[in-house]
Amino acid sequence: MRADDTCKMATWNAALLGGAFVKERDARFEAEALVWMPEIYRAAVRLTRDRSKAQDVTQEVFLQAWRSFSKFERGTNCKAWLFKILFHCVDHERRSWWRVRLFRADEEFVEQQLVAKPSIPDRLTNEEILDALDSLRQEYRTVVMLCDIEELSYKEAAEAIGVPVGTVMSRLSRGRAQLREKLDVLAKDYGIGGVA
Repeated sequence: MRADDTCKMATWNAALLGGAFVKERDARFEAEALVWMPEIYRAAVRLTRDRSKAQDVTQEVFLQAWRSFSKFERGTNCKAWLFKILFHCVDHERRSWWRVRLFRADEEFVEQQLVAKPSIPDRLTNEEILDALDSLRQEYRTVVMLCDIEELSYKEAAEAIGVPVGTVMSRLSRGRAQLREKLDVLAKDYGIGGVA
């Protein structure tokens, strides 16, 4: 066999092995990461408060995750890793969101903003609970969402947002207390017994 043929064969073998590696990585990514897309999207909606932006952020999260999936340690919590990427993407995107936005003051916009006063319910709705969650300060809303909704541990939440575990615990306690207070006031306004 000539040296030229040996070089071609080595290149061909490397391409085959690289292709097999890519296929294995893609299969792992699909099995371990893509299953968390609904949770990441739901969290992105809560963080951005805009479904369109949440879709963009979710795409960016999974694109970055796919690009760096070879660095992801097998056996660690993929969901927490994805949330860490999510918070990085949201922080990056927020820089561009600080621009002053001008609204059209036409009739269609005004009509969309008008809301009919609902009748008094006998219990709180999911929308009211989510609105109360949205009214929390960002740092409290983030840890309540990660720990109570997404069920991440304190350590996983701390790693996802890049703060110490004690900070997560403190923010979670304050966030829960504020949320409880807001829901209790809302329930009392409706004549519903206090929220525990």
